[in-house]
Amino acid sequence: AEGNNSKVYLPGVPLEEGEELVCDPTTYIMYHQAQTSAPCLSFDIIRDSLGDNRETFPLTAYTLAGTQAAQSHVNHIIVMKLSNLYKTSKDDEDSSDDDEEDNMKNPKMTGALIKHQGCVNRIRSTILNNVAIAASWSELGRVNIWNLTQQLQAVENDQLLSKYNKENIANSTTPLFTFNGHQKEGFAIDWSNTMPGVLASGDCKRDIHIWQPTEGMSWKVDQRPLIGHTDSVEDLQWSPNERHVLASCSVDKSIRIWDTRA
Repeated sequence: AEGNNSKVYLPGVPLEEGEELVCDPTTYIMYHQAQTSAPCLSFDIIRDSLGDNRETFPLTAYTLAGTQAAQSHVNHIIVMKLSNLYKTSKDDEDSSDDDEEDNMKNPKMTGALIKHQGCVNRIRSTILNNVAIAASWSELGRVNIWNLTQQLQAVENDQLLSKYNKENIANSTTPLFTFNGHQKEGFAIDWSNTMPGVLASGDCKRDIHIWQPTEGMSWKVDQRPLIGHTDSVEDLQWSPNERHVLASCSVDKSIRIWDTRA
């Protein structure tokens, strides 16, 4: 509804004839929209060095997402810098008539693409040895780990981004590491916060594999899966404060807590 008839929508209350739901951006401290080149099933925040609990505008954030393109061979990981993010104006009267000032406050999104074989079912980022890396689950049944350094450098500068795009026309970016040991594709994946570089991945068969980092930005994956679930593992979550403790949920209607040392 418009004007004086506007009211807050309560979930579960049916809409009357002529009513429609309209987003009110003034309810947010900050609200911006952006679009990617293809639908995405998964995204994550890339941790940066700009400090925690940032409240001074404009803000900057780094994110990544994995695409679900119409054709398997045209998928990408998108590494993005979202910058010049100003606070949302509280009412139309606050908007300036100065076009130059308005343009200065326009948000900016810059992205660098990494060619990805197959749809990205899920993607998760972490920091290892001061390097931003990401793990991606492919619909082709592979789990890849990527070094994001080059892409994060590219999104900082238009010239670097142009150079990056030219150099990667031939898809020169390759994973740091790839694991092909899952018997089916999957969606469950999580990095440990208490053990840098330790990863858990779960598939649609029922298997969960634990990854341990080794020297030279490589990983040793335990070929023996955690045994317990009888159907697809849907999600994984490491404990935020206890080493070796992992939670999993499954289509078999169970939630399990694992001690990965056992």
